[in-house]
Amino acid sequence: MIDQDQQVMKSIAIVTLAVAALGVIAFFIAQNVSDLSTAKQQKSARAEKATMERIEPVGKVSVGAAAVAGAAKAARSGKEVVQASCGGCHIAGVAGAPKIGSKGDWEARVQTGMDTMVAAVVQGKGIMPPRGGGDFTDDEIKAAIEDMLTNSGM
Repeated sequence: MIDQDQQVMKSIAIVTLAVAALGVIAFFIAQNVSDLSTAKQQKSARAEKATMERIEPVGKVSVGAAAVAGAAKAARSGKEVVQASCGGCHIAGVAGAPKIGSKGDWEARVQTGMDTMVAAVVQGKGIMPPRGGGDFTDDEIKAAIEDMLTNSGM
């Protein structure tokens, strides 16, 4: 009888240890799943922040004394305007923008005339925002177009 009691006690001890081991394993699995979920949320938050930074506006409209002061500044050269704004898309041909240096990309546009090309920039075209996303005057835009045409062999 004592032998049977010892067997029962051993069995209970083994079952208790197995249940405890399963509990510890379940605890660590739950911790890892929780950590993965938190990491996914943090990654999602970082991605959201990066997206918002990429799509924030490139300019602001100001009315009043600041606008008058801006109007008095010296006109920028075509090269300066291209470097400040146009080149971002026109160097690589982003979203179908005619590439600087590619005569073929510009030929059809040149045939429409300078006034039409300036008007397209002033109004915005495709993904290009009005005035190329800057506060450029019509003369500065025209100078930038002329600079891009010159650098494209036109």
